[in-house]
Amino acid sequence: MTKISRIPLRPDVWERIFDIFIGTLADLKDKKKLEAFINDFFSPTEKIMYAKRLALVVLLAKGHDYQSIRQILKISPPTIAKMSLKVKYEGKGLFPVIEDILRKQAAQIIWKEIEGLLDIPTKGSLKSPERFKRNIFREQMIREIKSEF
Repeated sequence: MTKISRIPLRPDVWERIFDIFIGTLADLKDKKKLEAFINDFFSPTEKIMYAKRLALVVLLAKGHDYQSIRQILKISPPTIAKMSLKVKYEGKGLFPVIEDILRKQAAQIIWKEIEGLLDIPTKGSLKSPERFKRNIFREQMIREIKSEF
């Protein structure tokens, strides 16, 4: 478990350093810069812990039960319960993030389906092996997007 000092910070100092932290994350719009910052700033354990928590709340929002989340993410039931309570009763900061993630996944699915609609057969290509392979690949991609976090 992460340890912090028993000596509390003054509220004004805490507000200032937290503001700098949040501002720094908000300013890192380049994905590569953000990834490099996270790799340098957080320990491997912290990265895993936070990534699993985010995946956990997304799976909860998708309606997964505790057992399936436990099997997928290898998270203990108390952790799942704690995050479930946060989502249900305190999730003001989590809801917009979860909605954005689900919206992006839905958009990916829609684009894959549109791609399938636009794969119009030409004369002699209705039963072509290439078109069949593209359809199979597209269906597989849609299944993967639906099952990811």
